[in-house]
Amino acid sequence: MAKTKKEELDDVLTTLMQVGQIKACGIVSKEGLLINSRTPPDVDARIFSALCSTIMGAAEAASGQMTTGAVSQISVKTEKGTIILIPAGQKAILTALTEPEAQLGLIFFEMESIAQEVIQIMGGM
Repeated sequence: MAKTKKEELDDVLTTLMQVGQIKACGIVSKEGLLINSRTPPDVDARIFSALCSTIMGAAEAASGQMTTGAVSQISVKTEKGTIILIPAGQKAILTALTEPEAQLGLIFFEMESIAQEVIQIMGGM
């Protein structure tokens, strides 16, 4: 029996969590709606998705104003970790919240590959 899109997206997020040093991850729409997530109990996934959408929207607006091209990745370093956002097609964003000491190069590399999987699963959105 073929997997549903939700099951396929679950698998993608499970793969991302296996990279290590990631506390939470998700797929959100550019409008801020939660599509799927893996978050600990202390992270409200709906608020996290709305905030990620806002950050991406601001970055895209700034990029458009400065004519610097499309946004390919965003990272916000905080005391307790790094928030990473990577577009996954025209309407979705792959997000991750890392541990403070995380190896960001490896995480960016894996997330770029996983974002391509998300695009395929969601039908090129």
